[in-house]
Amino acid sequence: MKHCHHCGWMTAGEPLFCGKCGRTFDVKLCPRLHVNPRSAEVCSQCGSRDLSMPHPKASPVWHVLEFLARTVIGLLIAYVTIAGLWELFTSPKMQNALLSLALLFIALWVLWEMVPAWVRKATHWSLKRGKRRES
Repeated sequence: MKHCHHCGWMTAGEPLFCGKCGRTFDVKLCPRLHVNPRSAEVCSQCGSRDLSMPHPKASPVWHVLEFLARTVIGLLIAYVTIAGLWELFTSPKMQNALLSLALLFIALWVLWEMVPAWVRKATHWSLKRGKRRES
């Protein structure tokens, strides 16, 4: 994601320009979308003088705050995930639930394997046909 320092909009992915205000991120683009440095006055590939307006440069403070925010959010997500998994695997109730779920899946698999092959093929065919209708 990229943050536009002109309008404050967050644009997903690695875009060349802001999805809201249209300013470019740290480069200048000509109408043919040739990438040029921020300081360029003329396109280095086609010679066009019609270059895009890049968003303003971010202050160093902004970069530090962005790094800290990403780090804190990442650590928080990691902590919640690890704590949740720890609780999941150490709680007797959850262990019983996981064991019950595993036994249920094993029983369903054994039952499925006992079904004649023609019934399984008909089931697969029916499911594929239903997916084609939805598309």
